[in-house]
Amino acid sequence: MRRLVAVLCCAVLLGAAGCATTGGVEVAGQASQVEPPPVVPPLPSGTPESVDAVAVLRADPAVPEKIKSLLVPCEGGSYPVVDRYADLTRDGVVELVATVLPCHWGQVPMPSETSGIGLAGYVYDLSADPPTRLLALENGVELLVDRGNRLVATASRYLAEDELCCPTDQRITFYTWNGTGFVETDR
Repeated sequence: MRRLVAVLCCAVLLGAAGCATTGGVEVAGQASQVEPPPVVPPLPSGTPESVDAVAVLRADPAVPEKIKSLLVPCEGGSYPVVDRYADLTRDGVVELVATVLPCHWGQVPMPSETSGIGLAGYVYDLSADPPTRLLALENGVELLVDRGNRLVATASRYLAEDELCCPTDQRITFYTWNGTGFVETDR
């Protein structure tokens, strides 16, 4: 008797948990076709397929030896160079924007005050062979590119007690191309 009651209770519960609509599957029409997003976003016009930023820096005779000596793999195998590509000269061809960073703070002798997480920043015209250096900032900067394709140099000043996240102050300088070189501009 208990089994019969248990089976009936299960049947009632299963029936109550079923679909609320009667008649089975409803047909609402054909499903719309959705295209998958592109796997890799397209590169900006004029972007070379690959540029070895480390090789460009090593080949530049004007890059100081103290900077070139840092162009070795860090722990994990990556190089301490951040490369970006943007058409800063507005000629339809992108330039290489490279910032050299230390692998870790202990790699570079630090005075009681120091500027920047970046050690040096460079901009190269990649349409020339070999690439032509358009700008070099070797005073502890990180180079970025803003949405308007302006070059942004960020220099952070650290005191001995500052943590990496929190510099004492920062100086931000904007640069634009004037047809022959980069010049400082207002925001």
